[in-house]
Amino acid sequence: MRNTPMSRTTWLAALICVNLVLLAALILVATSPRSASAQSAPAADPYLLVTGEILDDFDALYVLDMRERTLHTFYFRKGTRELQYAGYRNLEQDLRHREVKP
Repeated sequence: MRNTPMSRTTWLAALICVNLVLLAALILVATSPRSASAQSAPAADPYLLVTGEILDDFDALYVLDMRERTLHTFYFRKGTRELQYAGYRNLEQDLRHREVKP
């Protein structure tokens, strides 16, 4: 069989369409957000991460270390992408002498 100009044009159009579909798929896969899995990793077992606010001014990240029984606080400075360490509390010491009343 002999190739006619029409069949070459058809093949060229089909290859261009396939390339556009592949390019679109590559862009979708490359730009899709990653899923967060902070609590499902085996190394994260002794930690619990919670977000919150400090006095309605700062976004905060609280890290509860269940092995050491401490609560660490980090906060984000407004207008920057810096994470600052604010300190920690020793929960064992803070809660040891507290009595719970019914």
